[in-house]
Amino acid sequence: MSESSDSGNVPPVSTGGAPADGPETQTVAAVDGAQTDGERAVDPRTVAVWRWAALIASIPIAAVAAVFTISMLVAGGPLANVVWMAYPLLLAALVLNAWWYPAARYRRLRYRLDDVGITITDGIVWRTESALPRIRIQHTDISQGPLQRRYGVATLKLYTAGSRFTKIELPGLEYGDAVLLRDRLRQAAEGDAV
Repeated sequence: MSESSDSGNVPPVSTGGAPADGPETQTVAAVDGAQTDGERAVDPRTVAVWRWAALIASIPIAAVAAVFTISMLVAGGPLANVVWMAYPLLLAALVLNAWWYPAARYRRLRYRLDDVGITITDGIVWRTESALPRIRIQHTDISQGPLQRRYGVATLKLYTAGSRFTKIELPGLEYGDAVLLRDRLRQAAEGDAV
């Protein structure tokens, strides 16, 4: 796994919302079979989706912690000062989770399409590499939440039978690329059927 292409930054996005670097073109080429040996990154717009999702999920946590902190200060007691000092640390952790983690995960999330099937590598601390042969794919879905629709990305879901993980997901694909990848995997799986 070569990480020499990881510059630590999210690739630039053009004004039209499509990646300026051309990952969409690379993915389409990979789906069409022109390039099938290298690992591919997902669409960089997925970082914004993950950041918004983390921020939205952080709001209730911060609100509950604020109510708890204020009630502890009003009630007094020895824990009031500890809770008062811990609240800014919680906020810092939530901001770190919403800002740093999505970009770090984006840099590590890769997939590779080859003659056998698809391999997905994900994870920051605990790395997971899932290799799924085409002949094991039984069903595919493409899902988009409201944030994903806003940014034009989707999640490709691949379902298998008789394995530890019956569903494998590849988030952050540009919607058109997800459709092309799904169709390519399905056609290859149908062609391999006996």
